[in-house]
Amino acid sequence: MKHLIIILALFSILKINAQTKDTIKLSDFKLCELTLDELKKNAPDLKQVKVVEMNLCADGFVQDSRFENRIGYETKIYPGVIFQNYQSDINVIAKIHLTKDFKGFLPDGNYVDLSTLKAIDVLKKYDNLKTWTSRGCSDYWGINKQESLFFYVKINKKKQPQYPIDLEYYSAQKVEGIDILADCYKVFEKNKENKKPLFIVEGKEATEEYLNSIKPEDVESINVLKDKSAIEKYGDKGKNGVIEIFLKKK
Repeated sequence: MKHLIIILALFSILKINAQTKDTIKLSDFKLCELTLDELKKNAPDLKQVKVVEMNLCADGFVQDSRFENRIGYETKIYPGVIFQNYQSDINVIAKIHLTKDFKGFLPDGNYVDLSTLKAIDVLKKYDNLKTWTSRGCSDYWGINKQESLFFYVKINKKKQPQYPIDLEYYSAQKVEGIDILADCYKVFEKNKENKKPLFIVEGKEATEEYLNSIKPEDVESINVLKDKSAIEKYGDKGKNGVIEIFLKKK
């Protein structure tokens, strides 16, 4: 009997560990860095599907330039997860839409089971929310955490008047979907800014404004430093390269 109890206990531990290992962690997916090609390598069954955009008009007239609207990609490896491109010609994932099949951890570490999640659970879990937002033409109310995490509750069109919002009613409704969204344009611009080389004029770090004031005829020579040589001379500031500018002596 004792051996049977030990075996059952070990089986339970193994089962729990297996569930933990298989649990989806959305923090593993880096939006604006993850590509469709990378997804296809890990998920050969990845296929294109239609997406219900819960924050957009049902007629498809309104668009959101931050991602490719109403088109996504799903795989059996990640149940309830739909990946969406930034744009059709740029192969990076900008948005993740979660359906009722999703069970796992959001990027902020909070665990959700979308088959049972209610609006009241979201309201209790998070502070500083924008509640019951809508474009006016959408079929869903949105509960937003900043501009990157959106929870959606279906609007009951038969419930009149629609305004003011019946807080008690909608708080008790189930969440129909979740969007995790990144603004890849801002990310790309920030990365571009961070990768600018260091400009040194006559031994001093120069601003962009000062560089624009220098006349070509006043330049004596230009020296370019890259990689190890740039870092050895200028430290971490030189990691993106250094351009040394020497002016003519007046």
